[in-house]
Amino acid sequence: MSESQAAMHEPRFTLGVVIPVPEPQRSLLRDWRRVYGGAATAPIAPHITLISGSYLQSWDQAANQVRRVAQGSARFTVRLASVGSFRPASEVVYLPLSEGAEECWELHRALLADQLRHESQFEYHPHLTIAQNVPSADLDSAQEQLREADLSFEVRSLQLFDTRDGAWNLSEEIGLRG
Repeated sequence: MSESQAAMHEPRFTLGVVIPVPEPQRSLLRDWRRVYGGAATAPIAPHITLISGSYLQSWDQAANQVRRVAQGSARFTVRLASVGSFRPASEVVYLPLSEGAEECWELHRALLADQLRHESQFEYHPHLTIAQNVPSADLDSAQEQLREADLSFEVRSLQLFDTRDGAWNLSEEIGLRG
């Protein structure tokens, strides 16, 4: 493979597609993330990631794929259940989905079906991160204090983020079918 052919196969952008959490659950989850996840979580709104990775196509093609999937998908309910952890594989404490996980899987697969290429070191697992990259004592505390967490909300939209300027930037919010 020539150098120019190899360059054509290199990712040009990174994007993320997430489910935003609406109020009042967003504020409660932000508080939990601030307490257990530390200051690093403050600028990141609570969300459920559908995909996060590189893609080879143009931005317009990638964004159009996200729009097609969102506009073809119906609203659904997510219920966040008792806290879980990816430890020891990864130092993460999260809230799993006791409802809405299958819809997240369907969205994940549909997003990857056409224009987007997903690269991740971890298999997809719908969840909402509470804490990561913090001391074990903070992770332990989150697991203990949030073991009876139970929140639900209606998923009405997806958010598309890009990293074209070196940081995650909200590009657009796309509504699901009502």
